[in-house]
Order: sequence, then structure tokens, then C-alpha cells
Amino acid sequence: MFRKLKIVFSAIVLLLAVYSITTESLSITPFTSLGLALLLLVMGFEERQKRKNGSSYLCFSAFAFNFYVFVQSIII
Repeated sequence: MFRKLKIVFSAIVLLLAVYSITTESLSITPFTSLGLALLLLVMGFEERQKRKNGSSYLCFSAFAFNFYVFVQSIII
């Protein structure tokens, strides 16, 4: 289940990033950040399921920071 979610979120982030680069539009950047945050969350749960606590805490911390950046970019 986590593998499929990782593939879906990776594809979404990649497509949004490529679209943003080709159109030179920065208006879609917050949604790219949200997709990356969700990808990190899924990776954290996957690492926790594998009993790799250090990696899972790192993924959860990166998720929290990236989600904070997303919220700040929406507000501003």
C-alpha cells in the first residue's frame, strides 16, 4: 500500500515540478511543496513499519518542516 502511495505522490511532485519549470510559473510551487510533504509522510510511515525509528523520525521532521513551508506560502 505504501509503495503505491509513494509512486503516486512521486509522480505528482515530478509532474508539478516539470510543469512549473517549463512554464516558468511560481504559482504552483506551494502545491509541489504539499505533494513533497505528503510523500515524506508516507515514507515516514513506511520506515516506521520496517522498525527503522531513526529514519522515520527524520521523515516525520522533514514532513513537518515542509508542511509548515506550504502553509506559510499559502498565507503569504
